[in-house]
Amino acid sequence: MKKLVALFFIAGVTLCTAATANAQALKVAVPFDFVVGGNTLPAATYTIRESLPNDNRGLAFIGDHRGILTRATEIDDTVTGTKLVFRHIGDQYFLSDVVTLRGKLHFASSRKQTQRAQGAEGPSVTIIAANQ
Repeated sequence: MKKLVALFFIAGVTLCTAATANAQALKVAVPFDFVVGGNTLPAATYTIRESLPNDNRGLAFIGDHRGILTRATEIDDTVTGTKLVFRHIGDQYFLSDVVTLRGKLHFASSRKQTQRAQGAEGPSVTIIAANQ
């Protein structure tokens, strides 16, 4: 009997964890190549989720043929939604923010982004809505 109760408990915890993880995932179609964390990702449909349970700064970007893990430098839990914010500098897009139901995760400018911004006009902002 104790084994049966333990089995149901473990199954329940596993299902609740999976449901929570899926509830926090964003799915977004990005129509252009973009840079995040120094890595260039191709245009694709991405699933974005926490990289580890209870790690609200780490994100996993899982695309059609490629995925990366990256960490936000700042979190603002007063801003919520489901969107990605990019800075368009020259001919490249740089991920600036991921806005989730738990808050806005900001990604610091990379060296490459800073160098490109110095020689360009002011960056334009591109926002892509995500599906939950």
